[in-house]
Amino acid sequence: MSLEEVILELYRLAEVREWEGEKTDEALSAAIEGMEKIWELREADKRRTAMVNANKKQPRVWC
Repeated sequence: MSLEEVILELYRLAEVREWEGEKTDEALSAAIEGMEKIWELREADKRRTAMVNANKKQPRVWC
């Protein structure tokens, strides 16, 4: 399952609020928690990439 498919499934879960055949608020909270976790992982990846790029020496440009 790709990340896009997971996100679409979480949106579907949030819209229908149906979990294992029953309508519950747990389905909505699970969808929200899943989306928050994906967002946290993406933000951590962005920070990690930024730190790696910041530690690389920038080439000097002589005019």
